[in-house]
Amino acid sequence: MKSISFAFLVTLLLLFVQCESENAQPVNTLGTEVELSMTEFIDQDERNLTLKFLTRKDFPCINYQIKHQLFSDDQSVRIVLEKVEEADVCLDAIGPASAFVELGNLPHNEYNLTIQLGESVIKSGTLTVNKEAYRIDLHDTEGITLATPELRRIPQQTIWGNVKFESDDKYKDLIKFFEQSLDQAGANDKKYAEGDYGYFRVGADGKIQPPSENRELQREHGFLFDFNGDAEDLEGVLKQVNQQYQGVQIRIYDNQGREFRNWDLH
Repeated sequence: MKSISFAFLVTLLLLFVQCESENAQPVNTLGTEVELSMTEFIDQDERNLTLKFLTRKDFPCINYQIKHQLFSDDQSVRIVLEKVEEADVCLDAIGPASAFVELGNLPHNEYNLTIQLGESVIKSGTLTVNKEAYRIDLHDTEGITLATPELRRIPQQTIWGNVKFESDDKYKDLIKFFEQSLDQAGANDKKYAEGDYGYFRVGADGKIQPPSENRELQREHGFLFDFNGDAEDLEGVLKQVNQQYQGVQIRIYDNQGREFRNWDLH
């Protein structure tokens, strides 16, 4: 029987190693799956998109961070989530580690999106930016949970907010008076597209959804209107409410990132 040559054995070994390498699955060296959501921060007329990553695994300190890198150009966005870093000073509460990746004010486009978990797990897809919404589509979502695949953008001339009240006695009269005052100041009903706007959600009826399923227990009323007035008009409405009602807290936000509170006005 002829002996097997050394060269033949080496060839077989190399083929075996190559097959094993091809069949091996990438390892998520980040050590955890992540949840991804989107937020649009508004500052006057500028809109800035931030991607928020949270680990699915909890850590001993709520302020652990995910070390990351961002590489972007006018056609692509690549994010590398390298590792979870311990905090220098521990905020003593169990929770996920986080990373906030600021993409800024992106021009309308469809970007090639790549998200890398650790050293070798790579997810690819697209990030679409247009006037109405941001949308993320991934070819494979294993290891990543998309909390907000689509984030609606708040249209121009929009105001929203909530009314909180201490007593149920005058609730209906209060809401009627407040919304009539807004109407006189330039607010109009509008059917908004259904979806998540970051600061609020809109249901299939085109109206803002209540802050919780137990709306009656919240003593809180949400509102959403198209508005063609100005800041002075909104402040005037809040002053009118202050003159007529006590024990009421009203917050109004607009599409330029401004906040108006009735307790700041006298």
